[in-house]
Amino acid sequence: MASPNLPIPPSYCIIALVPKFLALIALLVVGLASLSLTPGLVSPQDGAVSGLYRNTTEGFSVTLPEGWVGEEREDSRPLLLISAPSVNSGVGGQLWMFRSSEDTSAEEWGNGQIANFGTVTIMSSNPVSVPDSSSAHQTTFGYQGEGGALIQELWRVVVRGSQIFLLRVQAPPDAWESIADQANTFVDSFTLETPAPFGASRDDSLFQYWGEIVSLDPALSRFGPADLVGAIFSGLVKLDTDLNLVPDIAESWTISDDGTIYTFTLKNNVRFHNGTAVTAADFKYSWERALDPAIHSPVALTYLGDIVGAGDVAEGLTGELSGVEALDDRTIRVTIEAPYPYFLSKLVYPTAYVVDRANVESGEDWTDVPNGTGPFKLKVWQKDQLLILERNEDWYGGTPALAHSVYLIFGGSPFQMYENGEIDIVSLGSFQIDRARDPSSTIHDQLREGTAFCTSYLGFNVTQPPFDDPKVRQALGLALELDKQVEVSRRGLVQRAAGILPPGMPAHNEDLVPFAFDVQTALQLLDDSSYGGAENLPIIRSYASNGAIHWAWREYLGLEEEAVGIFELSDWLDRMDNLELGVFTAGWCADYPDPQNFLDVLFQSESESNNFAYSNPDLDALLEEAAVEQDTARRTDLYQQAEQMILDDWVVVPLWHNREYSLVQTYVKGYEVTPIEVQQLQNLSIERAP
Repeated sequence: MASPNLPIPPSYCIIALVPKFLALIALLVVGLASLSLTPGLVSPQDGAVSGLYRNTTEGFSVTLPEGWVGEEREDSRPLLLISAPSVNSGVGGQLWMFRSSEDTSAEEWGNGQIANFGTVTIMSSNPVSVPDSSSAHQTTFGYQGEGGALIQELWRVVVRGSQIFLLRVQAPPDAWESIADQANTFVDSFTLETPAPFGASRDDSLFQYWGEIVSLDPALSRFGPADLVGAIFSGLVKLDTDLNLVPDIAESWTISDDGTIYTFTLKNNVRFHNGTAVTAADFKYSWERALDPAIHSPVALTYLGDIVGAGDVAEGLTGELSGVEALDDRTIRVTIEAPYPYFLSKLVYPTAYVVDRANVESGEDWTDVPNGTGPFKLKVWQKDQLLILERNEDWYGGTPALAHSVYLIFGGSPFQMYENGEIDIVSLGSFQIDRARDPSSTIHDQLREGTAFCTSYLGFNVTQPPFDDPKVRQALGLALELDKQVEVSRRGLVQRAAGILPPGMPAHNEDLVPFAFDVQTALQLLDDSSYGGAENLPIIRSYASNGAIHWAWREYLGLEEEAVGIFELSDWLDRMDNLELGVFTAGWCADYPDPQNFLDVLFQSESESNNFAYSNPDLDALLEEAAVEQDTARRTDLYQQAEQMILDDWVVVPLWHNREYSLVQTYVKGYEVTPIEVQQLQNLSIERAP
């Protein structure tokens, strides 16, 4: 994740999205109890499944008894809905596949779901053998269905890693004897195979876990080039794995003596995925579109706002971006409002990527078939389940080695999936890192760790009571035992933050010292505040994901506090944008190595990403001066002054600076841990030992 304000520290952002999937599973599992097969629900028709059924996406095959017909459910569960020969017999079945976020056995999982049926009669229950499975179990039971009808079912549950397969056969008791042999033959035919979703082989494709996909539209992207958008689309420039700014679609560029005019020359072999040549006019259109208020981009002004005329387009005063000129098909001239030394770096962000106008104007769902310029094309997107990219054979940077990149969306427990060989890369939580660091561990040689230009913090909306009083904000910060949290809950794997800018970032101030835990001063600050004491504060609705924060405010300050959880990333981002969150934990990771990307983007009064409703004219003036300062030493001093001003106002409470901890399978070659996440799918290859 490159730069959004996240509800949790960025290193843990993907893992923390698992609850959404758990909720979905709970919904589906509960639904099993009320599912019943209506006679005639599935009838022979064109496209019906009969005989051998093979699902290469999930990796299994099964044979339907002669005369039985199945209907494949592409966008809903179950995967297969089956009817027996006689549509009036009430005989049928289903084949389901779930992903579990917990380590469970087939027997344990099956018994837990059967319990949802209420009173049941178990006829048989025994383990069975299914090659390549973690466990398998078969149960036959009876129960009273809707309307008092008696129903008998045969369940075969098979567990492989995070996958849980459920084969069900259902019939009235008086029909069971006639179909029992067929039912057993059906479940016995279930065979596990190596998944190869839509032709993506484990031999030349990368498999990853993924969370919620908010949008594939570059203009709306809240995540930097390492996101899916950065694989499908591209821009004029990019950062390499050493964080050097290098050409991408641009072949070269020149900068005027006064630092305000950039003239780019495009490479002559750049084409959209459909073969159409990319021109300078395409960039002009793309940037004007991103700034168009009808698009509702939450980041367009953040990354394109320095261009002359950007504000007028964003306000709807004009549709033309006056500071951008397409001089010919391969030359684009960009004029910015002042000599901002970081301007070129801003163009690495997806908002500045080029899009195909005909593709965009083809309909509201154009991102379902995006015509990008990146090293990969979108091959398959099954919403909330699976997304597959395939390599762009004609990419201007050379054909990528990976044939596909496969994303299992809300697939289960990422770490468990990694250990089971279902995915090839995974970010680690604190308890998993200890195991990976153990030299005797089987995963020790797969651990990758490094610096991340990220800061986690407690943020306040300074206009919402009681956070409108800086003394209250300071008191809430001083009541936190952050050194203890770093040592205990974060296991020393993060660095306590004294400021906002992370170590290694230009203008990071080594002289800043973290504030000390001080309950007495915190209580005095509350007494001295405009609220006159802790007892007079309203109930605090906290969106902090850190439970120790809630405990400290109740235990040390005696505050009434309500913890609120948000599990949908899109919901979180919407609430942040609408300034609905009073106090929250969040994280920010750099998009480019410049202090402006933290201090200006987050805290300047008019910034789109100022989710604190913070407005300080003195700070704005200081940031404006720093933004155009060409002398590095002077610029560093200005940004350090600005950082101190923000800290003195207690707009945020810096918590810690994150590090990156990942496991990467040894057969994945070319992966680099970088302080800023950059797009590197095009650099990777799969090289398994013969």
